[in-house]
Amino acid sequence: MSAPTSFIKRKAAASLLHSVRTAEAIGRPFNTFVTVSLWHLGLGPEDASRFFREVRERHFQRWSSYVPRGGTAPRNGAPTYAWVIEAPRELAHVHWMLHVRPGQERAFAAVLERWIARRMTLATIPEGIIEIARIGNAEGLKLYFAKGIDPHLAKLWRIRPVDSGLVHGRRVGTSRNLGPAEWQPRKAAYQRSRRRTAA
Repeated sequence: MSAPTSFIKRKAAASLLHSVRTAEAIGRPFNTFVTVSLWHLGLGPEDASRFFREVRERHFQRWSSYVPRGGTAPRNGAPTYAWVIEAPRELAHVHWMLHVRPGQERAFAAVLERWIARRMTLATIPEGIIEIARIGNAEGLKLYFAKGIDPHLAKLWRIRPVDSGLVHGRRVGTSRNLGPAEWQPRKAAYQRSRRRTAA
């Protein structure tokens, strides 16, 4: 088991903070906000990262990329998301913002419940464990996700830091299509255009 961390570090924070604009730039804006109260399922800070990795990689990514029989396009398209795990007072939970193709909202909500029930070997998930909402302000939501940032970076980036507890393993991340290989060239191109405009 990896050593616990107490805050979000620079590289992970940078990708998180660029994730909203990058998702919009590739045509897959964040429109769905999920919170899963892992502590209600008996999962602690040492279990949360591993558990949510399995949900993302073994279930969501396959579901999103699956091309239905007789179809030509994936069910939901390229998996596009950002997430953060918090455990204040050891109450582990995950926040997840992602793109769900219009028309797939009910299907996603149903399969998410089944995925978590299966991983926990439960017949059903008690009410209140999973909360799903539409995203109205993704830029504001990303700052909420980033509140567990290193306090020194928080001051530099004008984010109000909040103690988000110790978490074993990764505590924040984005889908591959929102990572540095995608957002860094876009940022560089934007900066070049600004310099040309100012010249």
